[in-house]
Amino acid sequence: MKSIKDLVENKIVPVITGPTAIGKTDVGIAIAKKINGEIISVDSRQIYKGLDIGTSKPTLRQQSEISHHLIDLLEIEEKISAGRCRELANEAIKGIFSRGKIPILVGGAGLYIKAIVKGLFKSSRTDQLIREEIRQELKKRGNIYLYNKLVDIDPDYALKIHINDAKRITRALELYKMTGKKPSELFKEGSVTLPYNFRIFILNTKRDYLYDRINKRVDLMIQEGLIDEVRSFLKQGKRSHLEYLLTLGYKEVIHYLDNKCTKEEMIENLKKNTRQYAKRQLTWFRHQLDGKWIDVKPGEEPVQVADRILKILIDAEN
Repeated sequence: MKSIKDLVENKIVPVITGPTAIGKTDVGIAIAKKINGEIISVDSRQIYKGLDIGTSKPTLRQQSEISHHLIDLLEIEEKISAGRCRELANEAIKGIFSRGKIPILVGGAGLYIKAIVKGLFKSSRTDQLIREEIRQELKKRGNIYLYNKLVDIDPDYALKIHINDAKRITRALELYKMTGKKPSELFKEGSVTLPYNFRIFILNTKRDYLYDRINKRVDLMIQEGLIDEVRSFLKQGKRSHLEYLLTLGYKEVIHYLDNKCTKEEMIENLKKNTRQYAKRQLTWFRHQLDGKWIDVKPGEEPVQVADRILKILIDAEN
């Protein structure tokens, strides 16, 4: 492969993912500049208006340099699912290719990436009433109770997810209530895939370096006004919507604003929870995504990582 035209004609779509704070946005932008690309955010929270600092949304300067899609589309009251994200991503991919440019998926929402790349089973949908019923049961009885229900219904699928993964447990029970079929059976029935050639690159680095980046990012979020961002939503009467999202960063700040901890404790909790989240992301990527792992060296510039990814991409397609 020798030109951007080849990438367009072969419908090649690079996917840049990895744990939080590893630098996906900067690497994605560096790649986009080199191959005349546009970025599609695959982040379940950056799609919401106003969730800026806590989601490390690309800055206005970054968005002015490279066109970004699936950012600031929804109000916090609206709901997004993996299926809807897939539909929006497909629309964006088609539009970008039609302009002779390269779509680049960038984000750490593993379930959404999997939905876009591998497709969804044909009966995939949501039922808000059933979902809310299960959420109330989760709130009342806890993860372990619901996980045990899933074990009784579908032990094969239960073995694939963690006992504390409330989101996937809830979704599995929702599917079972909607269809009467085991989730594992639904996934085997076949899926509808998109007509593109996705190339997944998973960024990784030494754990100490990643944790240091996470700690520095949290400090920067606080400096940039994360507390005021959360306080603004609460003043608008949108507390229930913010809590529904269970978004890392916002829930810790709400805890602080409720006077349940000191500011210092809130910051340490946020750092600790973000480190744990990054660890869970990496575990999920290893088991759920078939991609090329890219080792980001401490201090390596985003453009250097981008060059390595592009070399792998081009060599693979030649």
